[in-house]
Amino acid sequence: KPSPWPEVVDPGLYHLLEEIRADFGEPIYINSGYRSPEHNAKVGGAKNSYHVRGQAADIRPTRYHDQKRWQDALGRLKIIVNRRCKGGVGFYPTFVHVDLGPERRWNG
Repeated sequence: KPSPWPEVVDPGLYHLLEEIRADFGEPIYINSGYRSPEHNAKVGGAKNSYHVRGQAADIRPTRYHDQKRWQDALGRLKIIVNRRCKGGVGFYPTFVHVDLGPERRWNG
């Protein structure tokens, strides 16, 4: 069966992630993108999560095995996301949430 991604992910999210990746200058890893309502409930996602709408992703740096370098890369990624994303941004210890909703910032 073909992947539902082209039909359920907002093109604006693709563009935002590419802008972030280009500014970051290296690959980013998507921990979580589109979620079905069932999967969203299973992982404890918010009831009206932008993940269910195909308008959110949780991302992190790749390539770093050294914890200090990885934390530095995550810090750089957070700065880029904060500058690039006009929607929702959640800063977590191991990833950054971005979404296409209204502008807001939080720490998780």
